[in-house]
Amino acid sequence: MQMKEWEANIEVHNPLDRASLSQEEKLLQRCKERSLYLLTGTAKTERRLREKLEKSQRYTEDVIAKTIAFLKEYDYLNDYTYALRYLEENSGKRSLRDMKAKLFQRGVDCASLKEAIEAFQEKQREEEIDPEREALRQCLEKKRRTLDLSDPKDKQKLYAFLMRKGFSYDLIREVLNLSEG
Repeated sequence: MQMKEWEANIEVHNPLDRASLSQEEKLLQRCKERSLYLLTGTAKTERRLREKLEKSQRYTEDVIAKTIAFLKEYDYLNDYTYALRYLEENSGKRSLRDMKAKLFQRGVDCASLKEAIEAFQEKQREEEIDPEREALRQCLEKKRRTLDLSDPKDKQKLYAFLMRKGFSYDLIREVLNLSEG
């Protein structure tokens, strides 16, 4: 008994085989790979990633938009989580106003930023800690080594420095009065 050999010319489209992809599909695939590579080093905001991809001048706006939609779908790119993580990492080192400005510079959209700040502040209230006060104390400790707080000019310089760092006047005065008294 002899088996018949089948001659089938079935063409299978393998999405991993680059030869079977159209030019635009290849470009989209390359853009996705490049984006994932860029995100492996450090997290990025949507705007920063878009700027990086546009700067290379290899990808069209349509390809970049599709890639960003793909990354958002799989939660590789999320401005809210980026902002929340940044706030948590820098909470004892910077003022909230300073962190807000940095995140805005990095391209976190206003809605995500507002939502992240609310979640961050709610978490701080639950844990009953004040990272802004702690950051202010750290700045004070650094500056105390070089400034004489009994001198009004040095005290004025300290106030100006801390206000440039984003701390409120009331908080600075309160912490200075506590540390002096």
